[in-house]
Amino acid sequence: MAGNNSLDSFTKNRKLIIIAGVAILAIVILMLGNALGFQAGGRKQVQKANLVVWGVWDESETMTKLGSDFRKTYPNVSIEYRKFKPQDYETELVNALAEGRGPDIFAIEHTWLGKHKNKLASMPEEIMTLKDYQDRFVDVVNQDFIDGGKIYGFPLYTDTLALLYNKDAFNDAGIANPPATWEELQKIVPELTKIDQFGNIKQAGVALGTGDNINRSPDILMSLMLQTGAQFTDPKDSSRITFSQGKNINGQNISPGTLALTYYTDFANPRKSVYTWNSTLNNSIDAFYEREVAMIFGYSYQIEAIKAKAPRLNFAVAPLPQVSLDSGLANYANYWGYGVSGQSKYPKESFAFLKSATEKENAQEYFLKTKRPTARRDLVETQSQDSDYGVFVKQILQAKTWRQPDNNSVDKIFIEAINAVNSGLLDYSKAITQAESEIQTLADNVKK
Repeated sequence: MAGNNSLDSFTKNRKLIIIAGVAILAIVILMLGNALGFQAGGRKQVQKANLVVWGVWDESETMTKLGSDFRKTYPNVSIEYRKFKPQDYETELVNALAEGRGPDIFAIEHTWLGKHKNKLASMPEEIMTLKDYQDRFVDVVNQDFIDGGKIYGFPLYTDTLALLYNKDAFNDAGIANPPATWEELQKIVPELTKIDQFGNIKQAGVALGTGDNINRSPDILMSLMLQTGAQFTDPKDSSRITFSQGKNINGQNISPGTLALTYYTDFANPRKSVYTWNSTLNNSIDAFYEREVAMIFGYSYQIEAIKAKAPRLNFAVAPLPQVSLDSGLANYANYWGYGVSGQSKYPKESFAFLKSATEKENAQEYFLKTKRPTARRDLVETQSQDSDYGVFVKQILQAKTWRQPDNNSVDKIFIEAINAVNSGLLDYSKAITQAESEIQTLADNVKK
């Protein structure tokens, strides 16, 4: 009987030990779950947070949808979006951040890291590794939003310049296909240009040559500079501006920047055979609406605007012409992303939202809704099949950019260089050299 009592006691003690062990394990699991931010169903249990997002181009309904998807995983996090006018946005943002009333997440132009990096938080690796980010996005995004191995921005889209051409004007001139190279473009411009007996341009062949009345003229010039081999900055020091420097081309020391400016401005030079444009003409986009120019260069967002304003205009989209189709393919990228404020109380939640917004399914839905080309590498092939926007998508793999000290000032400097050549104040070489010097001053001021 004594033996049975000992056995019963051992059995009871064993049960108690097992129960205690299970209880301890449950507590540990619960503690780990709280530490990692998970709750039942795979959703993340985090403190209640309202993320304030400021933007320029996205509509509220777009951000609301992205926020709803995000709340499936982060039910305690809400998204509050405010849209600004482009002309007011940067000033409003800088003032708000200076006064400590800025948003958690805000839109950033792709060149802004040079002048606004100190206002941004870098993404924690626990949200997404550098390699995963680099694999997700196309090269130009990695160039723009990664600095010193740290990630500062997430784009919902990218964009490049394409050639928009009036098919009726081409048909009238007997031209079957749009030009694939800049040399081909030079050859067909005289056939598309109509000048009356008084020297007035009645139909321009292409909107090229001037600065002020051509939409995004600095971007067109920079695309030409990239294709001719101009190195905008020193590879070892992005604050050192170098685009006026010469390169050995066929045994001669030639400045690609000067070559690009020469080519560009020749279309506004009455002494040249390709003369087709001048400063008295309408803005290039308006001229295209009014059938006053056969070819212009534009971004994807302009397609729907043109269709809305000129529904009967018979036009098509072709890739941006290249210096050579064999090598050196390049296009200038122009787009916006979103960054997280260094002042945000919820940086991890903010970056988690941006990661969620750029997941493959959300990115494809964003394209279908907005028609803005993807920033994700794994969606390029799919979106390239789109009849209206496929051209823009394909080009993003060749898109390039450079770290600008201040994009607005850089635009003005390049427009001034174009105007200086057209007015005869400076020759091509001096205009490029002066532009480089002025941008270098900007870079030096940012560096201080």
